Amino acid sequence: MPAIADYIDIRSAKSPAVSFDGEWIAYLSDESGFNQIWIKPAAGGAARQLTAFDEPIGAIAFNPKSRDILFTVDYGGDERHQLWLLPEDGEPIALTDDPATVHVWGCWDPDGKRIAYASNGRSRTDMDIHVMDVVTRQSRCILQGEGWRQPLAFYPDGQAILVQDSSRSMSDQELVELCLPTGNAKILLPHDGKAKYQAPKFRKDRSGFYLLTDQGREYLGLAFFDLERHTLQWVVTAENDIEAVALAANQTKLAYVANIDGWNELVIRECDTGQEICVAGAPRGTISSVAWFPDSGSVVFPLDGATSPPDIWCARADDAEAFPVTSASKAGVDLSSLIEPEIIEIESFDGRMVPLFLYRPAGKAPADGYPAIVVVHGGPEAQWTSIFRADLQYLLNQGVMVVAPNVRGSTGYGRTYQELDDTVLRMDSVADLKAVRDWVAGLPQVDATRLAVYGRSYGGFMVLSALTEYPDDWKVGIEFYGIANFHTMLETTGPWRRHLRVVEYGDPAADKEALERFSPIHKSNLIKAPLLIAHGFEDPRVPPGESEMVYSCLHGRGHPVEYVRIPHEGHGFARTENRQIVFGAVASFLKRYL
Repeated sequence: MPAIADYIDIRSAKSPAVSFDGEWIAYLSDESGFNQIWIKPAAGGAARQLTAFDEPIGAIAFNPKSRDILFTVDYGGDERHQLWLLPEDGEPIALTDDPATVHVWGCWDPDGKRIAYASNGRSRTDMDIHVMDVVTRQSRCILQGEGWRQPLAFYPDGQAILVQDSSRSMSDQELVELCLPTGNAKILLPHDGKAKYQAPKFRKDRSGFYLLTDQGREYLGLAFFDLERHTLQWVVTAENDIEAVALAANQTKLAYVANIDGWNELVIRECDTGQEICVAGAPRGTISSVAWFPDSGSVVFPLDGATSPPDIWCARADDAEAFPVTSASKAGVDLSSLIEPEIIEIESFDGRMVPLFLYRPAGKAPADGYPAIVVVHGGPEAQWTSIFRADLQYLLNQGVMVVAPNVRGSTGYGRTYQELDDTVLRMDSVADLKAVRDWVAGLPQVDATRLAVYGRSYGGFMVLSALTEYPDDWKVGIEFYGIANFHTMLETTGPWRRHLRVVEYGDPAADKEALERFSPIHKSNLIKAPLLIAHGFEDPRVPPGESEMVYSCLHGRGHPVEYVRIPHEGHGFARTENRQIVFGAVASFLKRYL
């Protein structure tokens, strides 16, 4: 029977990019222990590693006119990324060198001579838009402002940039046209209510661009913005989100990714006729991006599924048949033993239905029933989807049932559902978690005395809230880098993130009493279940002081608590060696207490 170490040793390939001539596919792989840039011939052949940095690589993007690759690197997961250029035949070149500053990758210009990016070098709380000449490395600030913004795409003539302005919030944005010669900024889509704007793809004739938006809708749809008429024309709308889109180089086809209950479908669409065909032949899973080859004959995409660890796939445009490009190491684990989830909806305290992913262990339940673990996603504006989770597949192999709900506040179910936990409604999502717990406890094949709750980041807050609001319900708790005190988290989180978190959680002054009421640290004396905590010491989102507080409170009163401190990691554990430590501790802790 595989050990937890075997599952953690399964490697991944993700974030594919195609060279301008279609000859090469670059991607990120952790075969070396953490993400570095790898490359392989698109026609087939051996892959090779291009970078060997001491830190994981972040974003990557080919120059549109050469095989040079732009990439980002931070320090220990602190998210203060620097921009680097990897020439086709040369050593990596640092384009920025300011470790205290966040640089957010944006886009190449059509000629491959300039890049646009955002940076908080002027003000730690604000992101300004910059354009750099990659040859001279001269950078010019084009737009200053308060809050978060980032460049999305150059216009085809290179004279303007589309900027996503999220200075209000990540779900209440403006789409801005930024003229580079003058620096003038113009809102392109004035609107009532909230809206998001993502992934613009220009037509070469500059007539307009395709984009993803939920302006005036519940869900993200695919639309075309006519630059001459300034009108928005809907192309694909449905009762689900469209999450990625790509326009073929010959401008005749679109490829888009639809979210169907937490699984993704990849669709090829004819621009003129609207005829569509779904890509077939790939395992069920999630697809975070899609890109066309320059000949418009096929697309490349990353696929990550519950029973299919992350790899790169391609699909032909003519028959939409998919085939794998990479085969990351599976560490000897039999993939046929992995478990696919099923979707179930349960009724919550107010009659609202809450969707959840149910993973049933193989084989017959023991006489006393399975132990069960309820896993809560982070965000909170995120969604549990059918991705590969090494830790959960190990637990399923050990006979533990896994339930992963999408409580109110989750994305993927429309804007109304997403906003049901905002500010003063925070604890309604915890009440959803209680309803999920009670439903699980009522299953005849589950041992209701052996229930654990497990979450990361905001999911860690949900764990602490479950253990303090309903202390008798749980036998074990596991939380990674969770929020314990909203006031201290908002004071210490990265300053470039603070305003965005205030919009979601509440203002420390105006909502002082509510934030105190919602902060589980003030009720830590109520926790009865043994608790495991893990945190990276470079975490800029939820600084480690949050976990230190919880550990100190529980340890001080002699409560069973373990704390795994991981140096040189951020908001997550990027290095395989550290994942082995953390998830080895999870397996041991659950074996002892569950």
